[in-house]
Amino acid sequence: MPIRLTMRQLQMIRALQQTGSVSEAAHKLQVSQSALSHRVREAERLLDTDLYLRQNKRLVATIAGQRVEHAARVILSELEHTEQHIAQLSAGITHQVRIGLQVYASALWLPQLFAIMQQEYPQVGVQLVADTGLHPIAAVRRHDVDMVLVSGDVIAKDLSVYPLFEDALVAVAAAGHAWQDQDNVTPQEISAQTYIAHHTNPEAGREYERLFRPHDLLPHQVIRAGVTEAVLALVSAGQGVTVLPYWTAQYYAKVYDLCVRPVAAEQTAISWQLVAAKGLSNESHMQAVIDALKSIVNADSRS
Repeated sequence: MPIRLTMRQLQMIRALQQTGSVSEAAHKLQVSQSALSHRVREAERLLDTDLYLRQNKRLVATIAGQRVEHAARVILSELEHTEQHIAQLSAGITHQVRIGLQVYASALWLPQLFAIMQQEYPQVGVQLVADTGLHPIAAVRRHDVDMVLVSGDVIAKDLSVYPLFEDALVAVAAAGHAWQDQDNVTPQEISAQTYIAHHTNPEAGREYERLFRPHDLLPHQVIRAGVTEAVLALVSAGQGVTVLPYWTAQYYAKVYDLCVRPVAAEQTAISWQLVAAKGLSNESHMQAVIDALKSIVNADSRS
């Protein structure tokens, strides 16, 4: 069966799905609204079905439209990835390692990683993959990424775990908070505040297990913010407090004008590790990235 839709129409459908607006999609594609509307009508004519319903000057995808949107995302993403891969092959890069980050992880080490890889392993490319923060281990299992950088306890017999270093959980509040004059903060003091969390699912080896559960505590109010930048923006504005690994908190303390204090508890230590699929982690290009990240964190710990 011949393919009816063109690449331009697939790009148009993806832009509409991303923006939800004809005017914004037209701007994104740098075409006029009339030209984009014409592409919509032409795609519907070719498929002999309505892809969108017109509601309040907006296009709402029908079931058929949603199916085509999914296909457009998959096809264009694969094509872009293929073109990028070919460009890398032309530049001498024979392997690409995709790294995902847990929401608690900082990415400020990334320039150092790029520099090391370009100097010592020029044949290995590194790509940071977005949207893995809340479910990093699942992203490895789905092969969306090759490895993830995570903190806390990882129990996964089907994956390889590479320990990097030990860290400590710290209490984080806005500058000028009452904690500013304290040497440390107790779990009770943390739970008495509005708590700004990345999400509300307790994770192995993190603040719930280390700080709250041993004292039979839960914060009296929790605000779910999703990503580190949102968590710290709310904390900096005095909307609540949070707990972060020190490795993450130290980078953001000056940027967001934060008060960072040790936690007075028996179990504040957490571990950072790289997690990768078994077998794949033994490949030389994967080991090159693991070794480079170990050298970065070791240098940070000595400084």
